[in-house]
Amino acid sequence: MQNEENLSSLDQAEAFASLFERGAARLREHDQELTDRYLRNMALFSEVMPHIYESFQHYQPKKRHIYMEESGELNLYREDVGVPLFSDTPKQQAAKKVTRALTAPNKTVLNLERTDNHPSRHVYYSNKMLDQVAQQSKGLVPQEGWPEFVGSTILFGIEFGYQLEMILAQRDIKHLYLYECDLDFFYYSLFAIEWQSILEKYNQDGRTIHFFLGVSPEEFTEKYLRQLEENGYFLAPETYLHVAYGSPENDLAVEYFKKHYARQVMGWGFFDDALIGIAQGLKSLSKTKVAHFQGRDALPKWVTNVPVFILGNGPSLDQGIELIKEVRDQVLLICCGSTINTLKKLGVTPDIHVDIERLKQTVDKFLFLDQDYLDKIWGLSVNVMHPGLFDCFKRSGMAMKPGEAITSLMLNQARSHGDDKEYVQLNYCNPVVANLALSYVHLFGFNNVYYLGVDNGFKDKGSHHSVHSGYYKDGKESGFQTFKEAKLVEREGNFGGKIHATGIMDTSRVQLEALTRQLNKRRGYASFNLSDGAKIEGVTPLRIEDVLIMDPKIDQGKVIDILENVFFTDAPASLLDQSANALISVDDFQKISRTLQQGWDETITTREQVCDLLWSHHRQIYFLKGSIHRHIYDLLIGSFTYSAFLIVQFLFKYQDEAETVARAHHLFIPWCEFLEEMPSMLQQASEYVDQGNDHLITFYNG
Repeated sequence: MQNEENLSSLDQAEAFASLFERGAARLREHDQELTDRYLRNMALFSEVMPHIYESFQHYQPKKRHIYMEESGELNLYREDVGVPLFSDTPKQQAAKKVTRALTAPNKTVLNLERTDNHPSRHVYYSNKMLDQVAQQSKGLVPQEGWPEFVGSTILFGIEFGYQLEMILAQRDIKHLYLYECDLDFFYYSLFAIEWQSILEKYNQDGRTIHFFLGVSPEEFTEKYLRQLEENGYFLAPETYLHVAYGSPENDLAVEYFKKHYARQVMGWGFFDDALIGIAQGLKSLSKTKVAHFQGRDALPKWVTNVPVFILGNGPSLDQGIELIKEVRDQVLLICCGSTINTLKKLGVTPDIHVDIERLKQTVDKFLFLDQDYLDKIWGLSVNVMHPGLFDCFKRSGMAMKPGEAITSLMLNQARSHGDDKEYVQLNYCNPVVANLALSYVHLFGFNNVYYLGVDNGFKDKGSHHSVHSGYYKDGKESGFQTFKEAKLVEREGNFGGKIHATGIMDTSRVQLEALTRQLNKRRGYASFNLSDGAKIEGVTPLRIEDVLIMDPKIDQGKVIDILENVFFTDAPASLLDQSANALISVDDFQKISRTLQQGWDETITTREQVCDLLWSHHRQIYFLKGSIHRHIYDLLIGSFTYSAFLIVQFLFKYQDEAETVARAHHLFIPWCEFLEEMPSMLQQASEYVDQGNDHLITFYNG
């Protein structure tokens, strides 16, 4: 039997050798034609994308077994998998794949739902748009295949370009993202297809093409996200995906993209939130200190080696509380959000408390704690936080939160008054408190980090927080929050198995991983996850019973004194006692608001025209990012993204293009009404300090 298999393999090898020999001969016969095509393509790239030209000018492929099929099309023997890249009719094979893809689309999805009993005007107008979606959808037939025009497409794998050519021959795409991890494949595409018609199609206003060549799956998603910010997040949840071929690298890229999809469709922010941030940030300045960076040399080296515990309020906190008490004198404890009430009940006083949610409800939980307890803790937050938080702590500090209008206003005002301090913006500090804690760890340079109770999910919907937390009373949910009806995703557990997570928990994990990738490049950095929750990539899982901390006792008060002296300074004097109205430039905002209400008239009849209009509006907002009106960008971009997405989602949901476009205009009207109202809201910006409600006081068992 073994001999027969060997003989069969030998026969196959001989057959392919013969096929390859004939294919190589054809290649030599057409050498001049192929060379001319390569030169034409390279000359083209040298003009329009010189960085690609330079990368391939002297390129030497590793895969050398290139040959020509009888059809005249190029093929390649893949030594990595032991088979040719294509069948003996490459373009015929490509056509079948493309036909299947166009008939049964693979695309990203996001479903936004109504939010009732919410005070914000953003939610009010979003609900009006969703009402129009429900009304205008009546009688329309759902779209099944790819529409003729597509706003955004990602191609996972260019191969030799055969499928790309065919897709573009049959569909018009506004923003095209091309990922190819194998540089050999793209190199051979320069001989296989004519790139001129493809690049010319995208050398026009409103069309973009983006190449991601030879990058890892992780790099692709990170670079794609940066490009997405420029092109507009509103198209991200309505993006068509096509996988040209399977390979370990390509499959990883698709998986990584899916896993990090939440970063594209969450955390957009909205107008009212930005206004609250401005009002609260300005009122907080006189109550606290502001983070700035003076360089790593300003910090004693021994401080960075102090073990740090980031304590969350997840179910795992209960399993490790005895460990915390055992090592208390040897470590620094950073407490996240509502964990502070749990720790008080358990007889533990943290060194640092962090909070990020800007609503007054965040501050209300401190009413359950006595002042002597709070006076022993350093309170840290960001510049959108409710000013009441800084009244609760004897000493406190705040850093700037990126992407916030208050941050832009503070920086512009400081710079215009000659203040050249390097004020800190904490990247990756969203969406929940554990993310802020890790951002401060990054700033302070700590190298030895442990997570406990940072579960980012739960195994049982009834056990979502520590049993000692305010979420429970007498072993039952207190009524403050429940997850029994929540939409959950399944993720890998830190110690194996599966856990369930809400969208925001999953996004938090993704953000922790993104910052951890940076931290892991730091010499001597190590982090350990003791939580029996979601696995955090890049963080070493460690059982509580296996934790061994041999460090000597530390003076936590001295450590905090050093951190405060090195990393915090008084608020910019030019901002103290400034009103929001004086800083915002309401007149300039009003001009932009009026512009964004224009353009949708009777000449708009196609999906392409609507997408082009929304893209032009996005660009008008986006260009403010590099101007003195950066804060107007921060004010507008979130609500614009939500509104534009709802319109785009409706556009591509139904078959009848003309009728769908006509009805989509009814969604644009509430957005214009919101734009009309915004300037009057800005004139009252100083009053937008969140007043809160009694929900936490009533239901939280603090």
